[in-house]
Amino acid sequence: MHRSLEWAAGLFEGEGCMTWRDKEHKRPYLKLTMTDFDVVQKFAEIVNCGSLTSVDKKKSNWKDQLLWRTTNQKDVVRILNAFLPYFGNRRAYKALNILDSLELV
Repeated sequence: MHRSLEWAAGLFEGEGCMTWRDKEHKRPYLKLTMTDFDVVQKFAEIVNCGSLTSVDKKKSNWKDQLLWRTTNQKDVVRILNAFLPYFGNRRAYKALNILDSLELV
């Protein structure tokens, strides 16, 4: 199955998180965590940045997870700008707030 930028944007909208690493809003933080390792790995290939980390299950009945993340400002700007046309209103608003804040830094 061919996966694309549109697919990655939809996955991130549903399963991803965008926030700040610090209170001063100087380090944006994007992450995606799932138990489907192959899906997270494909996402990382499409966005072509960030790091992958295995997260051990917290409870015996949970599954291990794979975490993709980046705090690199250039990568965050590139990804959010690429995903914006595919986001719904709520995620687009959050992405635009992050992008606007980064312009002030």
